[in-house]
Formats: sequence, C-alpha cells, structure tokens
Amino acid sequence: MPELPEVETIKQELDQLIVNKKIKSVEINLAKQVKCSPARFLKLVPGAKVKEVRRRAKVLIVGLDNGYFLVFHLKMTGQLIYRQHPSVPTSSGTHYAGGGHPIKHNLGDLPNKYSHVIFNFSDGSRLFFNDLRQFGWVKLLNKKELEKLEKEFGPEPLSINFSEFKKLFKNKKSVIKPLLMNPKFIAGVGNIYAQEALFCAGISPLRQADALKEMKLKKLFECLKKILKLAIKMKGTSAENYVDAFGREGSMENYLKVYNRAGQSCKRCKNKLKSVKQGSRTTAYCENCQK
Repeated sequence: MPELPEVETIKQELDQLIVNKKIKSVEINLAKQVKCSPARFLKLVPGAKVKEVRRRAKVLIVGLDNGYFLVFHLKMTGQLIYRQHPSVPTSSGTHYAGGGHPIKHNLGDLPNKYSHVIFNFSDGSRLFFNDLRQFGWVKLLNKKELEKLEKEFGPEPLSINFSEFKKLFKNKKSVIKPLLMNPKFIAGVGNIYAQEALFCAGISPLRQADALKEMKLKKLFECLKKILKLAIKMKGTSAENYVDAFGREGSMENYLKVYNRAGQSCKRCKNKLKSVKQGSRTTAYCENCQK
C-alpha cells in the first residue's frame, strides 16, 4: 500500500497534469468503487474544473470548482493513470502517466478490465482509476464531509514540531511500531517507513511507546522526518510495483536498511536481522542496534 511519500509524489505530479482541466464526462464501470451514490457522482462531477490536488494521510484529494472534492484511496492495488490526447507531444515520447500499483503490461492498453472509473477531460486527456483487487475507492464529498474525514487522521508527521510529537506519546500504553502505523495517531506512516524510522532511531519495534525517554523520542522525531523527506525526494519505494504520476519507479528501496531484509545482514553491525509478526504485518529489525 502506498504510504505518505508515495501518495505525496503522486499528488505533486498529478498537480502538474490535471489542475485547471475541465471534466467533460465520467464513466463508472464498477459502481462499488464509488463510495457514494453513482447518480449523485455523475450529476456533480461532469462540468466541474479541477482547482487543486492535495494529500491528507494516504488519501488524494482533488478539489473541484463547484465546492466538491474527489477523494481517492488506492489501498493495495489501486492506480491512477493519466493519458493525454495522443496528438499532444511529450518530452518522454509517451502519452500516459501512472501512479499507484500499475499492471505494467497493461499501461499502454487503456481502458482495460481494471479501469473501473474514467474521468474524461475537455482537452481529450483522461484519468483512469484502475484497481485489480478492488479494495480502493473514490468518494465525492462536500466541504463539511471532507473536514469530517480529515479529522479522523492524526497530525501530519512533516508538519508537527517536537513538542507536539512528544505530546502524542503521553500515556500511550502501546507497542511503538503498531502505534506509528495507526493513522489516528499519526498520518501516513505505514509498514515500510515505521520500520525504517525505528531502525534509524535505534528503537526496538517491540518497545512500549510510553517507556521511551525524551532523548529517544527526539531521535525518532528526527529520523521519521528525515526518512520521509528522503523518500519523497526519491519518489517513493517501488517494492510493490508502485510508480509515480509520470510512470517512473521510485528509488527509495536503494536506501532501505531493514524493510523486507529479514535474515540478511544488518547494514550497520552485520548481525542477522530478525523478523517478528506484529498484527498482520511482518517487521524486520536488528536486535543489536535496536533496543
């Protein structure tokens, strides 16, 4: 599932592609992917112009000039693929751009059987919402509904200061790694970057959150920001065939120290990395470096 850096990358690049475009029509090929009345969706979206693209936690928010918002969650296999009109030249020589988890051999064959919602723009370009496993969704929300959704998430890790970060941990009797992945606690951090931040900070994923001293919390705060910023710069981790909104793979996997490396040597001390199941997710960590 894309985490904060991957969704932020898609947001930044879709912002270049679809802002100020008018949506001419919408095709809904699988109604369950639209988490609101399809009739309402088809009434309010066509004719609207895209005003903005932004991110909150792991969701993409597309603001329209009629006061409504398209809200996308890609979940496990969702993708947003933009294809401009074939008559428009591009510097890369292609006419598509994708974000999420594209089925690569189908990128040039759109729409396909996974294209569940299609947005047709007035200039002939199109945005395809594809989803192989059908866990993703798009909603149409008004401002009040969007505000309610956004309040469900914790603070953005790149926006808060250390004092605010430290307060989050007060009386939190929870294991640290699942806590970091809880979107109500802090927004947008998933399995990849929780593991990497804890390794960077030298904190065991098995530690109790309320047992961490201020020095360790400060290190975790700094590591989380550093790793998320690097991941955005590297355009995300392509561990699950994620690509950015221009169809390019991210390169953050070249900088990962523990994620998906259980059984391999620690890059810091050379000891063998351990693996533990936490909830439904596997965590790799170094017993020697993380206490």
